[in-house]
Amino acid sequence: MILQCRNHRTRNRQRVDSLALAILFTTSLVTLQPGAIRAEPVEGATGQNLASSRFEEIGVGWLPSTPIQITAGVGAGYDDNATLTPSGEGSLFIGENVVLTYNRPGQATQFYVLGIGRFDQYFNVSRNDVDGNVTMSLTHNFSTRLSFYASVYGAYQTEPNLRSNVGPENVVSDHLYTSDIFSLTYHWSTRFSMITSYTFNRVQYTSSSVGNSQNRVQTTLGEEFQFSLTSRTVFVGEYRFETINYDTAPTNSTTHYILAGFDHHLTEHLIVRMRGGELFRSLENDGDMASPYFESSLGYVSSNHSLNWTSSYGVESSTAAGVSTTKTLRTGLNLTYGLTSRVSSTAGVYYHHDEDQGVGTQDSLQLTLGLRYTINKHFDLHVNYENESISSLGSTPGYSRNRYSAGLTYTY
Repeated sequence: MILQCRNHRTRNRQRVDSLALAILFTTSLVTLQPGAIRAEPVEGATGQNLASSRFEEIGVGWLPSTPIQITAGVGAGYDDNATLTPSGEGSLFIGENVVLTYNRPGQATQFYVLGIGRFDQYFNVSRNDVDGNVTMSLTHNFSTRLSFYASVYGAYQTEPNLRSNVGPENVVSDHLYTSDIFSLTYHWSTRFSMITSYTFNRVQYTSSSVGNSQNRVQTTLGEEFQFSLTSRTVFVGEYRFETINYDTAPTNSTTHYILAGFDHHLTEHLIVRMRGGELFRSLENDGDMASPYFESSLGYVSSNHSLNWTSSYGVESSTAAGVSTTKTLRTGLNLTYGLTSRVSSTAGVYYHHDEDQGVGTQDSLQLTLGLRYTINKHFDLHVNYENESISSLGSTPGYSRNRYSAGLTYTY
């Protein structure tokens, strides 16, 4: 029993350690790339395992030598469609950002805080972005059987979010987004454990033209049962109850998820996770429906490179006005690779396909590339490229854009 719980605590500590540092590392690579400093929650995911997985795309394992670390960056670039329109106008831009991280691991309690602030000024269009987000993570082991996990993420941003179900993808508008997860894990025996979780999400736009159809509160209660078949394989059964309440739009709903799956360590560094089943949604003004639901992840982490691939399919909150049901397929692949002791690279591909009831379909594709050169322990140079392509949806036109940037970061 003691051996099992010690291993559990070690895995939790590794997950949370990579959480804060993965985001910090990514930000230093892409100081002026708006989409890259967002934490992306897994749609519908709950529980202690899933809470940390949304921040583990990079998988960096190093820790700062001091609890507090500050990174500041400056840079410039060019965006060939700064207005996100079919015939968008290009613009040069400059930007600054600052990252503050507090990292204090411990035996019984670990606590982490990550704060990011960014300002982008465009020269050829009327647009200045002031964005920021905060991530807090807490893990506490009450005993060898019982542990608590909390992850609180809040962001205020202008750019649309292409990697998660937040709002319209062709609208530049200030909005607040928070995703918070709280969970308790209890080990009944060396093989059987339970995870009880609560997830809170809030989306709020400052513009009423967008907020009338998008502002909402989403909560999820989850109960996960885990059975360790072997030291490498865990079978999982899970139930989730989700409620979505809109501030204005008449599209409130409740959803029940019945899922089963497994977590399997193919090797010491390669982990596969899968969940699948059925969801049953009751819409306030549009009847009931049933739909398949699926989510998976594949993660690989070694000393100098990492790979993370996540996918999901199910019913999501619609980002199109007047649509009550949207079925979405999402998949995203992120790779980091240390080319030399000083040069590292990142590459990411994110795609999703929406089927909006009564309106049509929409496809979104995002590609990111980055190179980082470490001058010394304080200074880093980086260059980045981002491409986005959004198809039209009904009367709403799509767009494409290319964004190039380069800059310098200083770590204190």
